[in-house]
Amino acid sequence: MSKNNFTVRTDLEKARASALASLSMREHSVKELTDKLTNKDYEPESIQIVIKECLENNYLNDERFAEIYCRSRAQKGYGPLKISMELKLKGITENQAKKALHQDEVDFYQIAKKAYLKKYRETPIADFKDKIKRQNFLYRRGFDFDLISHVIN
Repeated sequence: MSKNNFTVRTDLEKARASALASLSMREHSVKELTDKLTNKDYEPESIQIVIKECLENNYLNDERFAEIYCRSRAQKGYGPLKISMELKLKGITENQAKKALHQDEVDFYQIAKKAYLKKYRETPIADFKDKIKRQNFLYRRGFDFDLISHVIN
């Protein structure tokens, strides 16, 4: 179908183009891409077809997304608890999240230590209140009590 030499694209073609444009920018989870296409008001059937095509062509892979996301968030100083929660919100299963969090490249002790030193440098802990404040900082970053106590002590 042509109209003044411009091709009228179907909903499926537009959804496919939008999905590929999004995936060319960064990795997405299946849930993220589905939500993005849904928010752009593409037909549910078109979205299902595009997601299936992306999975079949390995353009979309939740395990790969989880590994990349985990590495990225860890480099920014976040711990396994926070990353795990964020992955869950992005549609990643608990098993996929655990696998991503246990990558060889990710050493959460070093990440916690680096985040702590960046914020507090070598400043000694003044009192109990200061110690609690520092522990809470690392806890909000997503580190568990064992890692926190290991870094602070």
